[in-house]
Amino acid sequence: AEYMGILRQCLFMTMSLLLAPVSWGFRLFSSAMDTFLNVTGLKGPLWNLFVYILTNQRSFLVFFFVMPLSFVFDCFWRLRTWYIAKYRSAPEEHDVRVKKIQARVREWNDKGKPSRMCTARPGWLTVSPRHCQYKNVLFTVDTTLTDILSLDTSSRILRVEPSVNILQILDYLLPRGFTLPVLPELDELTIGGLVNGYGIETASHKYGLFNEICVAFELVLPDGSLVRVTKEDKLFHTIPWSFGTVAFLTAIELRVIPAAKYVRHKYIPVHSFKECTDLWTELQTSATPPEFLEGFMYNDKEGVIMAADFTNEIKAGDRLNNINWWFKPYFFMHALTFVKENRAGEEIIPLRQYYQRHNRSIFWALQDQIPICHNALFRTLFGWLLPPRVAFLKLIESPAVTKFYEENYVMQDWLVPLEKMEEVMDLCHKELAVYPLWLCPHRVYNSGKWQGKLRAPKGTKKEGDFVHYVDAATIGPPGVKNFNTVKAITALETYLKKVGGYQGNYSYTYQTREDYREMFDHTLYDEVRKEYGGDVAFPESYDKISRKNQWKKKDN
Repeated sequence: AEYMGILRQCLFMTMSLLLAPVSWGFRLFSSAMDTFLNVTGLKGPLWNLFVYILTNQRSFLVFFFVMPLSFVFDCFWRLRTWYIAKYRSAPEEHDVRVKKIQARVREWNDKGKPSRMCTARPGWLTVSPRHCQYKNVLFTVDTTLTDILSLDTSSRILRVEPSVNILQILDYLLPRGFTLPVLPELDELTIGGLVNGYGIETASHKYGLFNEICVAFELVLPDGSLVRVTKEDKLFHTIPWSFGTVAFLTAIELRVIPAAKYVRHKYIPVHSFKECTDLWTELQTSATPPEFLEGFMYNDKEGVIMAADFTNEIKAGDRLNNINWWFKPYFFMHALTFVKENRAGEEIIPLRQYYQRHNRSIFWALQDQIPICHNALFRTLFGWLLPPRVAFLKLIESPAVTKFYEENYVMQDWLVPLEKMEEVMDLCHKELAVYPLWLCPHRVYNSGKWQGKLRAPKGTKKEGDFVHYVDAATIGPPGVKNFNTVKAITALETYLKKVGGYQGNYSYTYQTREDYREMFDHTLYDEVRKEYGGDVAFPESYDKISRKNQWKKKDN
């Protein structure tokens, strides 16, 4: 019964051993070069040139190491998932694994609560630019829970462990004729991350953020006890946006809906932020909105809005487009053709390929790792190896590369009320000029007596009322001259607080603790943490995501 678990650990060790020398080598070289330039007084221009060269040479590592290792890892993971589903009883093993987590938490209590706790998952495994330095000084608990536990087709409830990723969900649900109402696009994203943080997808204007499709959570509390909570429990509402600072998440129950074979996908070019906002608002607030709604702005005058609906039929004259075939242009570049030709279009896309449309190119971040990725010959010869795993990309980062990306790369989501859509796009253009700008709709709900981190939207009066929001996501190098990360991000954060918006905290926040608490409602969060001992057991969520408050040598 332990065979596949041991094999999995061996694979992780092998990957780490293969990539660690590369990472250590770069870190050692970077440190030595820094010392040399300081001693010789050549730091300045030569240092900037060194950082530039080091960053751009990552393409060599990504191409020859990260891409092949990512492919092997994904093949192994699919084999493991198939083996578990066919030959092992996941629910029974789940109970055993959870008891080990409980035992570890009780050990922390027995030792006198020496420091705060966190999961033992390495920081480089997260799909986030954060490196999670706090894990080096806190009491770690191994919460490796990676299996799909059950699907009740009558109640349409899927039960999974928190480390199950989107790829596993696709492999499991689609052959059974189901899907998640909100299914984010990247294969590496985990259900636990989408719950403890936040998750959004192009159907969120109908169903809300990812936590809205959750029915129940299984949790290990700070005293080591195990509980199952639903929306009737106040503890349930403190888990989203908590970043694992209330309890350890061990299982999630999710709603599922019937899936279709395809989506009918429409492309509509727009030529200004105002035109984009007007059409978007009409679609998102329609009495019969499309099942999926998404937008790209390629600059302040060129963009495309895309609407899609489930379908099981291909009619005469329909164009079937297998957009994820390895040799084809990446989805965001395919959508750009409708803008350049200034024409609307419609095509049929297989549902699985629609869900994975941003996966090959990691939205558009791949072009910053492998500049030749758009070359047709590259895609034809090597496209089947894509995408490189984000976790492995982080593993080979040197301190110089990390610093360079923090100062010259933006990964932030800005969630604002729909009425502020044009305004936030204007501000993103002024402060960041990061393109493409990704647009995704969603709802923010009034949760009644148990309101979590997101405040009850203005104008809502009772549980179930909602307000339409839009997420403007900036991913890429800024186009603003003399860009200053802190100044620009702070300007957007200040704006969000002013208009009742939120920052998607998978990246760093540059806010002070007081500003962060002004943006997010901590009333229920503080109450529940104090009631269950989370204020002693875990750091605050702010401490995990704040750029200015990362642990270095001690817990505080």
